[in-house]
Amino acid sequence: MLNKYRPIFKGYLEAIVRPLAKIGLTPNQLTVIGMLISLLAAYFFAIGEQRLAALTLIFGSLIDALDGTLARLTGKTSRFGAFLDSTTDRVSDGAVLFGIAYGGLVDWKIAFIALIGSYLVSYERCRAELAGSGTLAVGIAERAERLLILIIAALFNRVDAGVYIVAVLAWITAFQRLWEAKKRLS
Repeated sequence: MLNKYRPIFKGYLEAIVRPLAKIGLTPNQLTVIGMLISLLAAYFFAIGEQRLAALTLIFGSLIDALDGTLARLTGKTSRFGAFLDSTTDRVSDGAVLFGIAYGGLVDWKIAFIALIGSYLVSYERCRAELAGSGTLAVGIAERAERLLILIIAALFNRVDAGVYIVAVLAWITAFQRLWEAKKRLS
């Protein structure tokens, strides 16, 4: 849902990445940097520092939003870059939920349900698009929404509530995508 607002911020994102392009930073390097920052956020969750983790995750999410803009601006878009971005997103998502569970901030079973739902949302999009559905960016809780929920909850030291919400919304989104894929691919 939030991805539809991306064009509004296009100019701002380009203004941020221009200096990065000038110093020679590549989109793939930016992708890896974003993942490393998310891993740091996962560590902060693991040691119980919810607010610090949330602030770190905000920064990591901003970096993650910039790699595609940098790729388009510099003409360095590639299929491997898209693959790397998707892969590091999954690593980041898994690490953050693992850090939350490892830190005892939520029951590991709920974190696992949230993780499987989140992974399923991404998998369904990829699989349906490969099968010819067209862009399947549908559902109430895509990755940006799930991250925002965790960030807001963690800022209030209630990441446990955020994980419960993400678990429910991820599965609703998975069913929404399944339904939409069935309509498009039948």
